[in-house]
Amino acid sequence: MSASQDDRERRIDPRLADEGVVHVEYIAPSPHVRDLSASGVYLADPRQLQLGQTVKLRLSLGAAGVPFVVTGMVRRVDPGHGFAVEFIQLESADRRRLKEFIARGNPEKISPAGADGLV
Repeated sequence: MSASQDDRERRIDPRLADEGVVHVEYIAPSPHVRDLSASGVYLADPRQLQLGQTVKLRLSLGAAGVPFVVTGMVRRVDPGHGFAVEFIQLESADRRRLKEFIARGNPEKISPAGADGLV
């Protein structure tokens, strides 16, 4: 047995083979939000998602923001750079929080709707 095989077999706790009942949500590293609107978000993330793919995102607005989950659809992919996600399912209270958060933002960083073609 090689050293790497020895290391794999020295586990202290018993293992369970994947039976399709354990689900893992990979949350790190967190992508960088480049643009945000009430209708979607552009995420600077080198991971490759597919155009039309449905994704669930957990958003937190500000340091003390209570996270909420939104369902989105990938509408544009810039390979190696990021992707635009349109929100397709968002609770009305969360959309209102999102609009208020954007309105309180730095006016110099808020672009007019449709100015750059992003979501």
